Amino acid sequence: MLDLDPEIAAALAESTRRLGPSPVHLPHDPAAARADQEARRAPWNLGGPRMRERRDLALDLPGRSIPARLYVPEGETRGLLVWLHGGGWVIGSLDTHDRLCRALAAGAGTRVLSVGYRKAPEHPYPLPLDDAADAFVWARERAESLGAEPAKIAFGGDSAGANLAFGAALRLAARGLPGACAHMSIYGVFDADLDTESYRLLGDGRFGLDRAGMSVYWDLYCPDVARRTEPEAAPLRGDARVFKRPFLLATGLDPLRDDSRKMRDALLAAGVDTVYVEFPRANHGFVHLGAHAAVAREAIAAAAAHLSRAFSV
Repeated sequence: MLDLDPEIAAALAESTRRLGPSPVHLPHDPAAARADQEARRAPWNLGGPRMRERRDLALDLPGRSIPARLYVPEGETRGLLVWLHGGGWVIGSLDTHDRLCRALAAGAGTRVLSVGYRKAPEHPYPLPLDDAADAFVWARERAESLGAEPAKIAFGGDSAGANLAFGAALRLAARGLPGACAHMSIYGVFDADLDTESYRLLGDGRFGLDRAGMSVYWDLYCPDVARRTEPEAAPLRGDARVFKRPFLLATGLDPLRDDSRKMRDALLAAGVDTVYVEFPRANHGFVHLGAHAAVAREAIAAAAAHLSRAFSV
């Protein structure tokens, strides 16, 4: 029986009571969809760990500047996590993922650089990926000024953000550039195949994310269907040996569940030591419910513990 964790269900019901059902804005009005998510996430970002420093930055990348936010937790810190937010490459922001980044920073005792990459459809593939790759290079080149060692920089994201982090890691490796010491995915998008078992079983939207929505996100992000099999767009099709100390977190009630399972299998087949955690009664997006659901706090703690171990090597 497919059964959502009751604390998650209660938090989602309260959000619906407060703001009504989430309207379908895409693809005709991405700006309205972004505003709706900002409103729904705002209460979930209240409270949480306090930071010693929380500073907004502008990353001057080749030919453009993009926003970022640096989180420095209390106490000693080890390393830096370059983080890319989820949202189907279309929605999401530094603000929608603020509490999650603070929780990862505090839990792992690490600095976090959250990157506000350009979004589709205004900036389709590969432009968000360009930002992801260049932001990592920017962070590595300035590691000491950011309070981290160049050899202790991790790379990760949730959902579409994980897709960008893993795709950018493949690009960096192909260009012979130094990569991350660890890679992290929270319910990542690793392929454009929308006909997996988890899409067929869970793609009707009863737990939030649905197949139709993911199809629209792909259309907006990568309108050239032929390019969706490129490893930078679909990291599952790349060389799994690129990913160092990967941590994959999946949820049982998520159409993207099998993306994580397939990536896990590819990593293990390539001989990569991989940490895989699956929460069977959680849905896509649940890690934002740290103030409401014990399972969200457990998931964040697992991710933070992995980062802490990776930076200790």
